[in-house]
Amino acid sequence: GIQRVEKELIDLLPGGRVARLDFDTTRRKGDFQRILGSFARKEADILLGTQMVAKGHDFPDVTLVGVLNADLSLNLPDFRSAEHTFQLLTQVSGRAGRGEKPGEVIVQTLNPNHYSIESACRGEDKLFYREEAYRRRSLGYPPFGELIRVRFSGKDEEKVMNNAAQFAQHIKQTVGTDHIVVLGPAPAPVLRVKGQYRYQVMLKGNCRKVRSEIESCLVVYRKNKSVIINVEIDPYGF
Repeated sequence: GIQRVEKELIDLLPGGRVARLDFDTTRRKGDFQRILGSFARKEADILLGTQMVAKGHDFPDVTLVGVLNADLSLNLPDFRSAEHTFQLLTQVSGRAGRGEKPGEVIVQTLNPNHYSIESACRGEDKLFYREEAYRRRSLGYPPFGELIRVRFSGKDEEKVMNNAAQFAQHIKQTVGTDHIVVLGPAPAPVLRVKGQYRYQVMLKGNCRKVRSEIESCLVVYRKNKSVIINVEIDPYGF
């Protein structure tokens, strides 16, 4: 984790003063601004942090930015993962060379040929847009199609799983597959939260055309009070 990176920086650069900016170092009110202020006053030579260091900070004397594990977000189960990766790399790259001195950005990745990383490193927004739009259009993802996540949660995993499976089958029989694709049911990426098991069904395609049929199916399964149903259109995060 970030603590190991901090230790290695101190070992590699014995005279370097490292300011770490992450959840653990910013628990108290004012910690965030205190650490940034310390770096701005040149009381630290290296600012090490998580994604929170990428946005909106202006340090004219910063000439080198390094990004570790730049492809980590590409592994998330989210159709926007490439977009998030491109945004993050573009934002963090903008922290270097903001003054008169030229800047340099070093990106560590196991996937250097991925279009999001390649486009960000080359500063080619249009290239990224073309590649991303082509993939989303081909797969029917927003904004070229609609995505609805129906999440089932409850304390009894078997009931939750069965309810999700029955709903998916009901949708296929009632709505058909001419306008939408039914994905799942499948466990949520984080299966259990606060004692609640979570399974989800994804509906992808021209959902607007069959929305009334989808809503009718939901009414049936919401009668089961032991299983909570949450519906999100074009969800952020899965």
